[in-house]
Amino acid sequence: MDRNPSFSRSFQYEHFGIITIFATTGLLALYMIYLVIYRLYISPIAKFPGPTLAAVTHWYEAYYDLVSNGGGQWTFQIQRLHEKYGPIIRINPDEIHIDDVEYYDFVYCNSTSTRPIDKSEKFRYRFSVPEATVQTGLAEVHRRRRAAIAPCFSKARIKSRNNDLQAVVDGISNRLTTEFAGTGKFINVNFMWGAMASDIITEIAFARPTDYSSAPNFISPFSQAIAEAVGASHVMTHFGILVTALNSIPDWALAILVPSFKPVLDFRKDMAHQIREVLDGKNLATKEASHETIFHDALSADLLPEDMTLSRMNQESMALHGGAVETTSWALTVAVFHILDKPSIQARLKAELAKSMPDPTRILTWNELEELPYLSAVIMEALRLSFGSVQRLPRVNRLGTLQYKDWKIPPSTPVGMDAYHMHMNEKIFPGPTEFRPDRWLGNPKGPGGLRPLSAYMVAFSRGARNCLGLNLAWMELYVGLATIFRRHDLQLFETSREDVDFIVDLAKPMPKWGSKGVRILVNK
Repeated sequence: MDRNPSFSRSFQYEHFGIITIFATTGLLALYMIYLVIYRLYISPIAKFPGPTLAAVTHWYEAYYDLVSNGGGQWTFQIQRLHEKYGPIIRINPDEIHIDDVEYYDFVYCNSTSTRPIDKSEKFRYRFSVPEATVQTGLAEVHRRRRAAIAPCFSKARIKSRNNDLQAVVDGISNRLTTEFAGTGKFINVNFMWGAMASDIITEIAFARPTDYSSAPNFISPFSQAIAEAVGASHVMTHFGILVTALNSIPDWALAILVPSFKPVLDFRKDMAHQIREVLDGKNLATKEASHETIFHDALSADLLPEDMTLSRMNQESMALHGGAVETTSWALTVAVFHILDKPSIQARLKAELAKSMPDPTRILTWNELEELPYLSAVIMEALRLSFGSVQRLPRVNRLGTLQYKDWKIPPSTPVGMDAYHMHMNEKIFPGPTEFRPDRWLGNPKGPGGLRPLSAYMVAFSRGARNCLGLNLAWMELYVGLATIFRRHDLQLFETSREDVDFIVDLAKPMPKWGSKGVRILVNK
């Protein structure tokens, strides 16, 4: 009987392919079953309370980050889970979240060789700068990298730049008088403060004047692009591979694909040129700079070759700029809204500023402004209601077990808390949604009078990984608000609480979708 060899081989290959598909599918199904069983019953955190779906899959969290009500709802869902399950919950297959204001300093503590505090690997990619210091996971590497650039943001170094900041704010103030006063033209406050923050961070950290605060209507394409990048943080968190893919695309191609991102690409290109000179030993950009920059500091620090690559240092510069602009500009925006929204607060603040600065052209220094009690109270309340980062910032105690009441949290378990749960706690801050500067006057204490009330304000986080630029942020808050409210008569324009209240979590707090922002008019 004749046989067709080619037909036989084709038949065998076809069956082999079908068998391979079924085998692969079966193995994948078995693996998924094992993963579910492991996460529900075998995992070291299997016994912690929380929804079953959250324990089984990260897609539960992704749904609230990306889909529910347009996305940005995970922080609020965590709050609902705490109301249902208690102060300690499991919010995904790997992570624990705690809502207890007295436990914050146990999680966000200093890092030591015997108690290294790592950062959750999951959050490395959310701002597309996975190699920057702020995103570095291992405590030892983070400590080395942070120590190299920390001198640039020391209190002494920042104080020495008070005049530079005042010059930027004076420029903005002059525009309010000459371009906007009495014209009926509105200003988006967040754009204004974002331009200011961009100008001062590029000058201080990179000795690279930018003059974004001279942009028409304070709309800086660079700041807008940075805001868009921050808005994509949830996508990058859940799909970190996208960051790798985007970083592998040549800048010229990325500029074509995402035209709005071109100002950031230009900035990155300029930084790359400056960094190359440092790495090549020429160091021309830093030697010719008017003052020391982070590149001076990095060059003189004891860094490893892996810390000084062009790619990593470029990501460092991007992270420093983005971190210095977004949270500070929002805190200032929140302050302006609530000051203008409550005439009594505005009148009291203006009276204090007028008394301390009879000549409005001579603004006190940051040091001196810190002595003004009501201005300080307004700033503390603005920080409380602007939160800093509202997304939880998980910390990992790699070597030790954390004890929370009767619960033992195993080593290497990410544990998160957040500013939203801290600042909205009614026992610490009665009427937490209300803007009450008076709560900060007279050296107030927390519950039982044991700790100062300021111990519960965590907009800059705490411990080894607290905000590197907090001194600069403080100076911007004091100098910015003191200058603008001493010199100008402002009023809100078609703006309500909906334009400033925290409704959407995009790592930074955002108002409702579609908000046109906090807008003001400048009166003569």
